[in-house]
Amino acid sequence: MENDETAEECLARALEGDSGAFETLLRTHEAELRALVRIGPLWRRSLEVEDILQVSYLEAFLRISTLRDRSLSGYRAWMRQLVENNLRDAVRALERDKRPDARRRQTQGPEGESARTLLQRLSREDETVSGPASAEEQVEALHASLRRLPKSYRTAIELFDLEELSADEVANRMERSRGAVHLLRSRGHDRLRELLGD
Repeated sequence: MENDETAEECLARALEGDSGAFETLLRTHEAELRALVRIGPLWRRSLEVEDILQVSYLEAFLRISTLRDRSLSGYRAWMRQLVENNLRDAVRALERDKRPDARRRQTQGPEGESARTLLQRLSREDETVSGPASAEEQVEALHASLRRLPKSYRTAIELFDLEELSADEVANRMERSRGAVHLLRSRGHDRLRELLGD
C-alpha cells in the first residue's frame, strides 16, 4: 500500500469480510507486530515469534467485525494489543506448566469424563456454561461447538483436554512449540465459552 488512504480503503474492505484485503493489512504491518514480540531467554526454547503472530492473525480474522475504532490507527492499536495479550498469555501458561497444579489436570475416567471436566473448566465457578441442560446435553453441545472451532484450536483442545496428552505430546503431534499449544488451547477455550454461551 502506498499511502494511508489506500490502507484505510484496504481496512474498510477487510471489515466487510474481504480476506485478501485482510491479508494485505497483515503483511503491511507484520514488521511492526513482529518487533513487539520479545520472548525472554527462559522461554525461547518453548515459544517462537511465529506462534504469537499466527494466533494473533487468526484471532484478528475471527474478531475483526468487533473492532470498535475502525480507523487505521484503531486497527493498528487493536492488532498491537492482540499480539501483546497473546505473548503475555503464552508466557503465563508456560510458567504454570513449569509448576503444574495436580487439581487442574484431568484424570482418566469413564466415557465423557474429560469432556465434563473441560465443561467445568470453561464455566464460571458458580454456573455451568450451558445453563440448566443435562450433563449429556452439555457434552453434546461441547462437541458440536468444538466442530465449529478453527482446526488448530480444536486439535489442541481435543488432544490436551479430551485425550489428556501432556503439552509436550500435543506439541509433538501438532508439530508446534509448547507455547503455541498453550496459546491455541487458551484461545480455543475463549471461543468455546462464546459458542456455548450462545
